[in-house]
Amino acid sequence: NLRSVFLGERNGLSVSSAPVPRVGFLRKRIECKESRIGKQPIEVPKNVTITLEGQDMKVKGPLGELSLIYPREVKVDRDESGIIRVKKAVETRRANQMHGLF
Repeated sequence: NLRSVFLGERNGLSVSSAPVPRVGFLRKRIECKESRIGKQPIEVPKNVTITLEGQDMKVKGPLGELSLIYPREVKVDRDESGIIRVKKAVETRRANQMHGLF
């Protein structure tokens, strides 16, 4: 019997098994802190035009054109002075990650 060899019965040791009650763990709620990079306002130069349509952002400037679709967890706002601010739309861990990334 292979099992008895591993459990030590061959050497004269006896191993007993008893049911072990499950131990409950309390989960701590993770508080989402705002990213320091994400808090910084983005200043847009005068020769650059930005078009915001929902989560889609198109940027056109003298060096070319770019477009980016932001995730739903991130909200992009533009002031009249041309400053862009990125904010979290919801308070989740993924929103925290995306806020610092975009």
